[in-house]
Amino acid sequence: MSKYDEIDFEKVSLQLQEQVEQDPYNVKLRNELAIVFMETNEYEEAFFQLQAAAKMKPSIQPLYNLAYFYFTEGKPIIEATSNTKETRNFEEETKEESVSYTWETADDEAFDIVEDLLKNKPDHYFPYNLMGEMYIKEEKYEEAINVLKEGINLTSSLENLSNLGLCYYKKGMLPEAAECFHKAHPLRSCNNYGLFPLLSYGICLAQLGRKSEAREVAKELLFLSEREEEALEADIAEIYYILGDYEEFVNIYSKLDWDFYSEAFLPTYFYSLWKLSKTKEIEELASKTIQRKKKR
Repeated sequence: MSKYDEIDFEKVSLQLQEQVEQDPYNVKLRNELAIVFMETNEYEEAFFQLQAAAKMKPSIQPLYNLAYFYFTEGKPIIEATSNTKETRNFEEETKEESVSYTWETADDEAFDIVEDLLKNKPDHYFPYNLMGEMYIKEEKYEEAINVLKEGINLTSSLENLSNLGLCYYKKGMLPEAAECFHKAHPLRSCNNYGLFPLLSYGICLAQLGRKSEAREVAKELLFLSEREEEALEADIAEIYYILGDYEEFVNIYSKLDWDFYSEAFLPTYFYSLWKLSKTKEIEELASKTIQRKKKR
């Protein structure tokens, strides 16, 4: 259980709304209220708070918060609809206006905000991280590398090192990618316990032919995955597959519950079983898979 599981966000929301009414120009309060609104799935209200905060105080933090929302959630578009409602005596009709929202991507809005922020060379790494993510989404890896390096020079984080590693990986620069992923993993924190940097590091090591190191990483990943209930066994097994260790690959895959795994995982499993001359297991699993699909 995390600390957030014990928070009554509905109650906190009401308290913050009262505080914002009393102190409407308090940007910090509006940002806090926006976060709580997102916890209660009121994303339209969250957006309006972030937008108001950015207008009141167009400094790095409020503008970054709005840009991040634009990039991750999009923007709400207001749609007014008229509903016809009959009165009790059924002789008169009244029309009521109701408001609904549709959501659109807002990557351009996010990019424009962050681009302006970066012109002033901010001394915080958040805007650089976000610009790097936007470039990655567009597969502009060289641009992403340049901006992520600027952010890392300010503060190294799990996110910017992982993203830099991803860029190097996409460009086929495996030694550089491995180094970034290796540096990212120790930066796990209460805000991000993700194992993907370590997983990516193991995959890079395997592809580089650094077999003993890759095996050690795979063992550590299996331990951490089980301890932290990450369910990354199928991904971790890929390290052994790259190494050509089909025995260990099959050992991991044979323990998976295939009711919860896509058939997309089966080709590598079947190939590994075939390499180990376990054709009977291939036939049995193929039969079970076909029967399961027929029942759907």
